Amino acid sequence: MNKIRMSVLLGALMMAASGIASAQFGGLTSALGGGKSGGSVSAEQIVKRYVTGTQSVMNADANMLAALGLKDESEKAALHAKNLTEGATKDALEGASKVQTDSSKALEEHMAGKKVVMDEESKKRFANGLADLARGVIQYVGVSKDMSGFKPSVTSLGAAANSAVYIVQSLPGSLKSVGSTLKTAIDFAKSNNIPLPKEANDATALL
Repeated sequence: MNKIRMSVLLGALMMAASGIASAQFGGLTSALGGGKSGGSVSAEQIVKRYVTGTQSVMNADANMLAALGLKDESEKAALHAKNLTEGATKDALEGASKVQTDSSKALEEHMAGKKVVMDEESKKRFANGLADLARGVIQYVGVSKDMSGFKPSVTSLGAAANSAVYIVQSLPGSLKSVGSTLKTAIDFAKSNNIPLPKEANDATALL
């Protein structure tokens, strides 16, 4: 059931991406409906909500990386989370996505099948990061639902619309990657006697 739900969700996202690209690069008059938005949210709102989710994910990465002793990677993730703004450009979102992907890779490599010695402070920090990661997944799923019926208006064409197009195109892969990291983090927490936050169950129910 979870796989079916995810397939439907990703399919809707890809359809939205195709629709937005068509609206932005051709057939403007018909696709944009005379300046009225075809969805219930604006490009600016989409970007804002996506940034909120990405900040949650990157703060999660920073906490979990620090808990595992990966100080440099933790500081890099924390810095990019801090610098990411609600009106982020496409380039800024791409940069954040690259850092987030690198962070997820480092986390999964250090968590996969390993039981490590962690003090109570490290376990607490990891649990806090896991809660943030789960919130990020929940926020990404919310953005994906917004995107399923979103079309940019004439007035939204520009930086915000470019960012929204990027989000629609990249979100399926981001959600899949973050979902994988969440599941690995949950397994790691169970193996190392780290309490699971409630948000973890809420998020996995959506995947």
